Amino acid sequence: MTARQTLALLVAATFVFGVVDAREVERGIQAGGWGILCTVLFSFLSFYWYRLDSETHRYRRTPLLNVGIVMLAIVAVPYYLVRSRPAGRRGPALLRLAGFCALLAGAGVGGGIFYALMT
Repeated sequence: MTARQTLALLVAATFVFGVVDAREVERGIQAGGWGILCTVLFSFLSFYWYRLDSETHRYRRTPLLNVGIVMLAIVAVPYYLVRSRPAGRRGPALLRLAGFCALLAGAGVGGGIFYALMT
């Protein structure tokens, strides 16, 4: 699987999570196993993307950053992008990250809307 395919899978999983979350809210389910499954899946896919991207950019991964990508991605991914990109490519990488985060939010909301329209 390529890095782009991994990111596409993250978007698709976020859409599905939006559908399932809307269903659970409608039924009053407060703590389902789905949330845990999604967290593990998102962590795995995020780390897999990071591994593929770091190999592409020949960036030496450190154990601390490996843990950071899984445990605190909101801080670790921008840090990784700044450290792994040459000067002049850091800003565009961070802007693409911001756009991807907006896409993920839209996919989650879109999943919820899709569920609402289907019921």
